[in-house]
Amino acid sequence: MVHPTENTGQPLCYAFNRGGINNQKIALLGLFLKAMAAEDRRIVLPDIVIFDQITFIHKRVPISAAFDVGRLRDFAEAVGVTILDRAPEGDEGGWEFFHHAESHIARTAAAGALDGDSVLVRFFRALVPVCRTAPDTSRLRDIVFDRLGIAHVVQMRIERDWHHHVQTRVDPEVGHNEDNRHSAESIARKLRATHPGGASKLYIVCDEAALVEGKDEIRRSLRETYDIEAFWKSDLLEIFQSGDATLLERSLVDFEIALAAEVFVGTSRSTFSGMAALERFAQTGHRGNHSIYNALGPKLARRHDTGAFRSARLATAEDPHDPSCGYELGRILETAGDLRAARDRYLARGEFGGPDREEVYLALTRAACLKAALGEAPDAVLAAFERAAGVVPSRAEALHAGAQHARGHGRYEEAFALASRGLGLPPPASGRAVEAWIYDWALIDEYAVAASWTGRPLESLRACIQLLMEAQIPEEHRDRIVSNAKFSIDRIAGR
Repeated sequence: MVHPTENTGQPLCYAFNRGGINNQKIALLGLFLKAMAAEDRRIVLPDIVIFDQITFIHKRVPISAAFDVGRLRDFAEAVGVTILDRAPEGDEGGWEFFHHAESHIARTAAAGALDGDSVLVRFFRALVPVCRTAPDTSRLRDIVFDRLGIAHVVQMRIERDWHHHVQTRVDPEVGHNEDNRHSAESIARKLRATHPGGASKLYIVCDEAALVEGKDEIRRSLRETYDIEAFWKSDLLEIFQSGDATLLERSLVDFEIALAAEVFVGTSRSTFSGMAALERFAQTGHRGNHSIYNALGPKLARRHDTGAFRSARLATAEDPHDPSCGYELGRILETAGDLRAARDRYLARGEFGGPDREEVYLALTRAACLKAALGEAPDAVLAAFERAAGVVPSRAEALHAGAQHARGHGRYEEAFALASRGLGLPPPASGRAVEAWIYDWALIDEYAVAASWTGRPLESLRACIQLLMEAQIPEEHRDRIVSNAKFSIDRIAGR
């Protein structure tokens, strides 16, 4: 596999991104952003992928099959990037570019710089799907908004892959701070609670073929329980009932309907919803009437972030610098490399307190780590780790990082004391941002090293043996731990 680089004199490129079409848009933005910061400002446009959730087949098509390349070339010329006419090559994923662009979007919004002149808004203004002016798209818009008079377009992220995504990726990050497990009925319940006298008709966007339950069952349930009539694109145009339209075309057409909606409802954890808000702003210069259903509470929550944030709390905050948002905003700033600002946001969240002790713990732990990275005095750093560890004594990350820092500054007794307090702590069964490797082996390893430095060879030997016999230590650490054990034996034998 050939990975992209900015230092070889070769143009930046990747073959394609395996995500949905909105992930692919974000990766493409990342390609341009990286090229703008590189010495060689040349790129090769990637292919677009049509992904079938049922068969898991990825079909590549030229980017011109989805977007107006001429508009992209105009944008490239305006920002000083050259698009080469070559076949795409390189990384089959493009996730480096995706994550770079996601970070840039969130960082721009956090800085209050998400406006009509920003590069990312200009990019999305230039990213025009070829289906936007297609006759079928125009007919569907007319049917949905003029003939049926539908005001509410709802993205129902209830396909078969969503539960696994939430369980493996979202829940470990957000815990119980969001409402991410939904059915069509639970989304409709929030919608009806928010609009008790309205929303009698909905246009639903989703991958119809990948729904957990059939759309006829969903339609009947919404009609009988909430007096809501639900429509999908396949109900309204023959081309979307037959196999004539590709999955890519179906997704792009749904997105166009979402952009044109008077009211759009989605989940902040979906790039579809985020891009619907961001591209609406790019096109019109105004924030649309967008709400999300994954914020806690019985009703929908209004978006204020123009689609920039994945966190429900940040997406709905009127001021993202509110201390209650400090942990999420700190993570964005830390990822962007703004360590001082991230430290301050984490500390603000720690001072804010509240009933979510785990989030206070995580914020204070990250603040302590950044204090260390910024070279603050050891006393201040160790006090910060002690403060964090005291918030949730059943977690070991702050103890481990504090022990490492103490050892690195020759404060071995403090390192031993911190590591000792974490021995035997099991990893939280359902905690957020749990670093399992610390519980599995790293804390006892730190204890063993500190025990050796403080003249406790027997304790060090016992810990090394436990690591070698019981722990799943990475292979690259095994020889070092064996050497530590031998050293402890020599000390015990008086050698």
